[in-house]
Amino acid sequence: MRKIGTLSQPRDARRFCDYLLTRQIDATWEQESDGCDVWIRDESDVEAARTELGTFRQDPGAPRYDVGDQVKKIRSEQAKQQQRMQKNIRSVPTGGPGMGRMRQANIPLTIGIIAISVLASFGTNFGNVDWADPRNADFRENLSLETKTYLAMSFVDRYDYATLQSERGEVVDWTVFATADGGDSLSSLKKGQVWRLITPMFLHGSVIHLLFNMLWIYTLGSSLERLHGSLFFAGLVLVSQIAGMLVQVLLPDWLPPSLQGSPFAIGASGAVFGLFGYIWIRPKVEALYPIRMPPQNVMLMLGWLVICMTPLIGNVANGAHLGGLLGGVAAAYLWPGRVT
Repeated sequence: MRKIGTLSQPRDARRFCDYLLTRQIDATWEQESDGCDVWIRDESDVEAARTELGTFRQDPGAPRYDVGDQVKKIRSEQAKQQQRMQKNIRSVPTGGPGMGRMRQANIPLTIGIIAISVLASFGTNFGNVDWADPRNADFRENLSLETKTYLAMSFVDRYDYATLQSERGEVVDWTVFATADGGDSLSSLKKGQVWRLITPMFLHGSVIHLLFNMLWIYTLGSSLERLHGSLFFAGLVLVSQIAGMLVQVLLPDWLPPSLQGSPFAIGASGAVFGLFGYIWIRPKVEALYPIRMPPQNVMLMLGWLVICMTPLIGNVANGAHLGGLLGGVAAAYLWPGRVT
């Protein structure tokens, strides 16, 4: 919390803090020997609260500060929200045998995403798979299981992608075709393989890539799943992942290299940025929303988003980051979700 000033009378301090509550600013006051200190809980609200305090001091009795009825409604809703949160807290054991199993039972989808990602990433050797020469008629039969799995979970089947290049008369170096550009990024979707909009999130390119994404999936996902339930959380993950994947694939070639589209993106970062976007924006839409992103974490995520677009870090699916973030922000405004 941060102190923003002092008012001489308790009734003025109470009146001002009540008004701030209607402005979605969480404030409190404490009586001291020289007056009543006003404190703001959220650092991001400090400047706005200081501006409001300056205006209040000019005319504390102004009608705009007559907010008694509004405050009663807000505090009534806060009390109900607190009761719901206490119910959720009581449902999570705080110790004793089986605590870990019961906690995980509250977040089955979060644990499932992490488990599938670990299995898929290690099972495909983090994308370091062996390719076969597609000019051989039976080449698919000679592919290893990890290669077949990687092909099936990627956004586009790279053999279809490169074969289309060859059919158009373009020269394809089949020894490096897996990273070649110029094919039809939507070739697999056009065959009805819609699962490819989602499954790339389970593939990762390195252990660090996997650990980083799974840390955020657990940190953000477990909070959302416990609060809203698995069904809502599943929908939010799908919206974020699909939005991120489509933006990543459809970005035009005339953009800077770091923002150009590619169908070869893998990883859960689109979903991660979607969850971040939802938790970041939702409290701005609903003042009583119980999950808040600390300002330093907001700066960390936004800073990482920007840094990845610079030449300092290459080979990053920035389109997936942007698309996932936009999907999560849109969901925060349009899809509030019930508290379970």
